[in-house]
Amino acid sequence: MNDRAVALLEQYDVEVNRTYKGRERIILETQQGNYALMEYKGRTQKLELMEKLQAHIGVLQENDMLLRNKEGELFTTDADGIIYVVKKHVDGRECNYKSEAEVLLAFEIMAKLHCAMAMVRDEEMLLLPIYDYAGEMQKHTKECIHIRRYIRNKGQKTEFERAILREYDYFLEQALEVTKRAQKEDMEAYKEKVCQENLFYHGDYQYHNILFTRQGISVVNFEKFGRGSGVRDIYLLFRKISEKNDWSPGFGKRMLAAYEKHRKLSDWERIQLFERLSYPDKFWKIVNFYGNSRKSWIPDRNLEKLEQLVRQEKAKQELLSSLRFT
Repeated sequence: MNDRAVALLEQYDVEVNRTYKGRERIILETQQGNYALMEYKGRTQKLELMEKLQAHIGVLQENDMLLRNKEGELFTTDADGIIYVVKKHVDGRECNYKSEAEVLLAFEIMAKLHCAMAMVRDEEMLLLPIYDYAGEMQKHTKECIHIRRYIRNKGQKTEFERAILREYDYFLEQALEVTKRAQKEDMEAYKEKVCQENLFYHGDYQYHNILFTRQGISVVNFEKFGRGSGVRDIYLLFRKISEKNDWSPGFGKRMLAAYEKHRKLSDWERIQLFERLSYPDKFWKIVNFYGNSRKSWIPDRNLEKLEQLVRQEKAKQELLSSLRFT
């Protein structure tokens, strides 16, 4: 983000006193309070729906509502066609993933958020496509197969390429097996349940989007919200926290128990969560990063991530066994 982006503020009815950089955004100090200027990469039509959603849940918490420009739009486009939004800046500290108490509270807030979103009744929001987790798995698995073929056919291999080939068959077999199970699920029945229960998810429920403020706890950055089971949010935070805690079975059960204090998971949601946790998503992320990077130089951090993945695999399987829902 650059000074040209800041120049877009002339299109908003705010008087900016000072600006400073935040996480992938510029914070604006104004007489009306603090705002954030950030690039937006989604569909602009979705912004109106996001505003409706946030307005509904705003009674529960402070959130980062969008600001309309002088033309009444929720977004502004610069000369290069880059889209920006201005939203209210929520001042608070991120959820501390090292604090079990804060993590469990984040799961409780997630459950309350899912309940609140299910109460939103809007005809346009019902037209949003329902998230297809089985389709996403299939896409990722195909990418893994393609990249393995590329590495195998490559002549001189780097240390990282040799290391990942040693683990490839094990994790690819996992991916193929879980993808096959997911595809056997009755997706029409799943979509019907989503419609009946009016289910929505945040889409990026991570600890840096959970803020502890003076007023309480706020969840921000709803740009990836969508229609589908809240399992998508549970899985994302559960996996992130579990990786940082060596996949502790006890901690895993406490996270789910915290969520279910306020919203019970149905049997089909439990099965879906188990399948998502069983998929070797971290392996795919490492492979995907490699596939989209310069092959002549692979960061040492990638090899470290692979080594950590292998080191934690046994603990992960033990946690999955303790949580087996099927």
